[in-house]
Amino acid sequence: MSECLKYLQPNDHIDSDHPAIQEQVRQLTGNMKDQVEKAVALFNYVRDDITYNMYACQPGAAFKASAVLQNGEGWCLQKSLLLAALGRAAGIPSRLVIATIRNHQVSPEVIEFMGGNLFFPHAYNQFYLEGKWVKAAAALDSELCKRIEVPVVEFDGRNDAMMPALALDGQPFIEYVEDFGYFADIPFALIQDKCKQIYGPELAGYMVDS
Repeated sequence: MSECLKYLQPNDHIDSDHPAIQEQVRQLTGNMKDQVEKAVALFNYVRDDITYNMYACQPGAAFKASAVLQNGEGWCLQKSLLLAALGRAAGIPSRLVIATIRNHQVSPEVIEFMGGNLFFPHAYNQFYLEGKWVKAAAALDSELCKRIEVPVVEFDGRNDAMMPALALDGQPFIEYVEDFGYFADIPFALIQDKCKQIYGPELAGYMVDS
């Protein structure tokens, strides 16, 4: 368990010691004693009550969990910051995973803006529960999933809950292309370097600015 301690500590971006984060955990978990039950409650809150908005990814965007909580929206990295902060505030070791994904259902407008359907950074979470790390991707809220006709990611605290490979019509949806590992905080240097490779300097600066 000692290797998990750094995933319980607050930092600049995962500010789990912020009063608003602490209060939100109290409201969501109440008198729950079971860590799995707590993790599921936190996941469901971030998935559905924090609206997914890919356009929250822009210069000056909030990369602090407490700010994401206050704004009530964010893209996958921002939502992952919040979920990690809530997990740590609840006493659950929580960390970020950074990956590249391909979205086969993305609109032509987004493809034109991004230069393709490859998305980096994509972020999701891992919780340390019942002696193992469990993956949890809370990016897309249920209402959005209904609108775009893809399965809602369901998390039970014991099995990995990742973005679905197929849409409801059986067509390809999310393809995990590359995994860059897990982190206690945002790896800005990695993200900026990789963004420049994929998108070029101008769009990379638009996407993530520490």
